[in-house]
Amino acid sequence: MRHLSFLLFGVFFSIGVSLEAQKQFDVDQLSDFENYLKTEIDAGQIAGAEVLIYHSQEKVWHKALGHNSVQTKAPLEKNSIYFIQSMTKPIMSVAIMQLIEKGLLSLDDLAQDYLPELAKLRVIEDVSTGIDGPTVAAKQPISIQQLLTHTAGLSHGLGESLFDQQLFKLMYNDLFDPAVYKKLEEPVAKLLEVPLISQPGEQWYYSAAPDILALILQKITQQPINEYLKENILLPLEMTETDYNVATENLDRVMQVHLITEERQLVNSPVQAKTSGNTVYGGTYGLFSSTEDYLHFCQMILNKGSYKGKRILSEASVIEMTKNQVGQLLGPSRGFGLGFGVLYNATKDPSPVSTGQIYWGGYFKTHFFIDPTEELIAIFMTQKIPNTNEYIIALNRAVYGALKD
Repeated sequence: MRHLSFLLFGVFFSIGVSLEAQKQFDVDQLSDFENYLKTEIDAGQIAGAEVLIYHSQEKVWHKALGHNSVQTKAPLEKNSIYFIQSMTKPIMSVAIMQLIEKGLLSLDDLAQDYLPELAKLRVIEDVSTGIDGPTVAAKQPISIQQLLTHTAGLSHGLGESLFDQQLFKLMYNDLFDPAVYKKLEEPVAKLLEVPLISQPGEQWYYSAAPDILALILQKITQQPINEYLKENILLPLEMTETDYNVATENLDRVMQVHLITEERQLVNSPVQAKTSGNTVYGGTYGLFSSTEDYLHFCQMILNKGSYKGKRILSEASVIEMTKNQVGQLLGPSRGFGLGFGVLYNATKDPSPVSTGQIYWGGYFKTHFFIDPTEELIAIFMTQKIPNTNEYIIALNRAVYGALKD
């Protein structure tokens, strides 16, 4: 079993970083960013957006702009509720790290020991041939670490190849006619009907691996996934509005998902995230959350595993999660940790961010980043498909532009 004690040097190093003088945050510098968002709203590019920025242990900027729905024109209020899609993944990763800390699981464990179906997977030779193309044997079995780092050879069906298009259809059916499942085992079974997209450990490829991790969590704990998350992460972090279903009294706070039609008109999507009766408790997506709730999760990571004196993870675990684990598989500047994107070399990245920033987002244009060096958290929430990165870029430029020596 891989132990985390070897990370003590990293703990001491991180303490040293925190002692450096922090920059000041000039909120007046965000006026251009706010005007940009208002212009995007007025132009019908998005219905609305909520942004929360946290610096040096305080919320320094929190705005909700535009509408909850272009159909009703209801204003978007602070702390609305959003379907956060893949921002579920870091939460599931924390749950898995909790099991590792308890000695119930190891990063080096073979995933097939918990989900035997993984042992039969072969590797597609050419993604252009689709999911039924020729395959070769896998060179090695998939590890827990590979599932956490998206290097297991699995896919998400979100790419443009014939393989990904067919996988998306198989797992999710269609964006406007989504597949209906009663439990997580059902979509995972669909995922495991197809070959791997690459040899385990040889490529980073965004995947539905956290759903497999969720099933492993369920098997080890003998506890429903939603109950484990609530008991061990959500309630300790006071994330009372984060769940796979939305309480009836909060339904009017849920922002509607939007899209732009062929006529270039912003409308409410004909398919909205189902807010009640959900029984598929995924690790890949599935959670609803509010900006304030997700801030609590980010604060815990920024505080190296603690929140208001409650220890969710050890410092060593957080350091392991937030360092690059995949070498240069994603390039010379950005990598991936155990559940987070990681900027590991800012000198080779065009963004104005600091080395060590971690981040991730969801398909409906939700996004967060955490910068430990600057004691900084930023969260951007809206609901629109498809996912693109123009608001992420604008957010980073605005936030880092507001930091002053």
